[in-house]
Amino acid sequence: MEVELLEKEGTKMKIKIVGEGHSFANVLRKKLHGDERIETAAYNIDHPLLGEPVMHIKTSKNKSPKKVLMNVTNELANDYEEVQKKLEKALE
Repeated sequence: MEVELLEKEGTKMKIKIVGEGHSFANVLRKKLHGDERIETAAYNIDHPLLGEPVMHIKTSKNKSPKKVLMNVTNELANDYEEVQKKLEKALE
């Protein structure tokens, strides 16, 4: 996975998530929606077979979209780590 910064202006940011599709983009979008600092979080994929997700993020006043995105992705990583631990325990 690669991430390309397409646009950043004030509380708005647009990134392309190269090498991913709906599965990851939708999980990230949903996690962003759960953060009170996020006003909007959405993504689009221009071509259903060849396109890559472009995530649009807008934070509330005076909140850095980069900081919020980094916090949310850290939370997401912790969520997956917890799932992995539970799976390992269940499959012993």
